[in-house]
Amino acid sequence: MKTLITYFSLSGVTKKAAERIQTLTGGDLFEIKGEKDYGSYMKAIAIGGKEIATKEKPVVTTHVKNFGSYDRIYIGFPVWYGNCPRLLRTFAEEYDFSGKDVYVFCTSGSSGPEKSGKTIAELCKGANVHPAIRISNQSDDEIKSWAK
Repeated sequence: MKTLITYFSLSGVTKKAAERIQTLTGGDLFEIKGEKDYGSYMKAIAIGGKEIATKEKPVVTTHVKNFGSYDRIYIGFPVWYGNCPRLLRTFAEEYDFSGKDVYVFCTSGSSGPEKSGKTIAELCKGANVHPAIRISNQSDDEIKSWAK
């Protein structure tokens, strides 16, 4: 089974979570990048809020080659306004997730993964989307158990 770990990270926290998952699963790592410079946390919150209000579809500048060859896809991001950043919507709409196993992980100081996990499940039509997890201080065994 071929595995891809995708992530969008602003401050590096989600990147570290993705790298940890890569170490535990052995998958390929892919960074989702957008056209915008979200900059600092405060700037990102302002831009993210505007994207939500206007239902904008930010431009994704990185693209997965041979997406169809992957069976298991991990999708990670920081939670913004209780949900995934709008950039993730653009990313997910680019690919056919039919028949793939999708694992959603997020990072956040306080928000849980429920709403963003539901959003990703709606975007990844035809996929088997597993329960989302917020990665913070879990042990490697807990992450391995979720990642199965």
